[in-house]
Amino acid sequence: MNKKTVDVNLVFSKIGRCLVAAQRIELASGEILKFLAEYDKDLYNLTSEEFLKLAGKTQKTKMTLGNIFKLLKLNPNLVIEEELNSYLQKRNMLVHNFLTDYLHTVNVKQAKKAEYFCDDFLKHSALMESFFKGFLNFILLPPIPEDEEPYVEESLMTEDFYYFISHFIKYHPGEEI
Repeated sequence: MNKKTVDVNLVFSKIGRCLVAAQRIELASGEILKFLAEYDKDLYNLTSEEFLKLAGKTQKTKMTLGNIFKLLKLNPNLVIEEELNSYLQKRNMLVHNFLTDYLHTVNVKQAKKAEYFCDDFLKHSALMESFFKGFLNFILLPPIPEDEEPYVEESLMTEDFYYFISHFIKYHPGEEI
């Protein structure tokens, strides 16, 4: 009889990768938020007045991922609210309830369930990171005066940039950024 055992090192390594991925998303989205709060009004005029008012107040405080996403969602043309909500829910599960929901006992079934969650979270993290990298590439594009012909800044036209733009087009067809 072949008795299955739990590879706790595999499970814990996936949990560690998830925690690092979550921190990367928090860092990327937080830096974008800081940049928009500081420079948007003068450079791009992409964000709402409410965003600028609230983001300005939070510049000196430590922001949680939930607060960062809440502020970013004040600019519906620039973010994918459903994705942010879904990601935040998974991330909160990871940091607040993972042990009780997925590892309350050590058995093969629980380990597989934990691994499945981690694999799903890592895929979602990769997509969110791509979105935020594309967002960053978008805001790094130099503003083009209205009287000039638009041009392409090739170095910023990455897969991540196109991923960001594809969401904008999907959720806001016919609108211009």
